[in-house]
Amino acid sequence: MNKPDEKILNVINQLYTFRSAIPANLTMEKVKKVWGITPKGEQFKEGIEPRKNIIKKKMKISEESIDIFLFPLFIKFIGVSGSVASEFAKKGDDIDLFIVTKNDTVWIYRLLLYIKNLFSKKIRAKGNQEVENKFCINFLVEERALEFEDDIFNFNELLYLKPLYNEKYLSVIYLNNSWLKDKYFVSKNFLDRESIKVGDIKNLQKRNFFLIPINFFAFLMQFVYMFIRNHKPDVKRLFEGFKKGRVEFYPKSFKEKKLKNL
Repeated sequence: MNKPDEKILNVINQLYTFRSAIPANLTMEKVKKVWGITPKGEQFKEGIEPRKNIIKKKMKISEESIDIFLFPLFIKFIGVSGSVASEFAKKGDDIDLFIVTKNDTVWIYRLLLYIKNLFSKKIRAKGNQEVENKFCINFLVEERALEFEDDIFNFNELLYLKPLYNEKYLSVIYLNNSWLKDKYFVSKNFLDRESIKVGDIKNLQKRNFFLIPINFFAFLMQFVYMFIRNHKPDVKRLFEGFKKGRVEFYPKSFKEKKLKNL
């Protein structure tokens, strides 16, 4: 066995350990798809029933509900993330979404989305305990904010992301995170680097100066609403997210706890 193979096997074992702690399986099919190799081991098992049926049902609900989240003027990508995508969801779980918008539109999009939700009631409301098959916007980011920290948590999230809209955009997300190849040795075939040019990635940083003030106004409206409804928002985190082009409401402690357990 040569050293590159040893490094890949070490990464596979890291991912297996992480997913075991979730808990979730790491299948041989996934290993082949991501790294193009076939290591031996009993840990690479298929999903356990009835979990596969639960995930299949939640994915069908997601596909049938896509029109709620689809504002073509703003949206670049929509995918399922979290427990459903990572294949360890329970029947009573909600459905996490990973949404990418054009630059300087993320808060405009969120405002329109929640106005639309007043009629559909499909998005999980803060404090609501009945969350089964409700949608939770887990990641909501602009194109300029697609680079994530290179930890095993984000590695797992990106590998298992399940596209609902504009599947080809996955290669853009992957190319923005070069650590997938440099640190975790993900194969070129999986990253699909041939489908886009590096120059296209640079264009993702371009700002829309006409929309910046509109986006900021939409942000302020929602920020004030959070205080009126006593949502107790993390002010510093919200403003930092606005500067970066991200909306982050998921608990920071959740990721930290998963990493700490390793």
